[in-house]
Amino acid sequence: MLKKRISMFGLSLAILFAGLFLNGCSPKPFLTQDGTYVILTVSPSGMTQSELVELPWNTNMAVLQKFLLEASFVLSDLHTPNSLGTSTETPVKATRIQANFPQPKRMKFVVDNKVLTIDVQSIQIEVEGANVGQVILNQTIILQGIENPNLQPAFLELTDALHKVE
Repeated sequence: MLKKRISMFGLSLAILFAGLFLNGCSPKPFLTQDGTYVILTVSPSGMTQSELVELPWNTNMAVLQKFLLEASFVLSDLHTPNSLGTSTETPVKATRIQANFPQPKRMKFVVDNKVLTIDVQSIQIEVEGANVGQVILNQTIILQGIENPNLQPAFLELTDALHKVE
């Protein structure tokens, strides 16, 4: 009986800390379901196609939560991208996820080892293409995030769930 109470207490404590972390008590930026998400596909010619992320009602929301966690990891340490050599490369198709917030969301980012506080209305993260992990804040600030090998598999799971027809 005592072991059961201790394990229930431990589980409750873990859920409490996870809830606090996911609700913004952490200094790291974290993407949550309170935003609107769009998948942007940019062709080599510059044409953009957008798809609103609306999961069917019977979809397991853990797929979206996993993707948002992996995308948030990319945001945990940003740096100014090296601009050398980018203009000579052949344009390639790129896919980005864009988060739009109804009200500006104040976020703290670590950029080049310095803390930067920004009121964010939109974030784009490249998930496929030449600059995977590239982050665009408010459609003007371009930074490079952490390389996350789990980002693309989580994105593919999300797109599979979006296009799943039953």
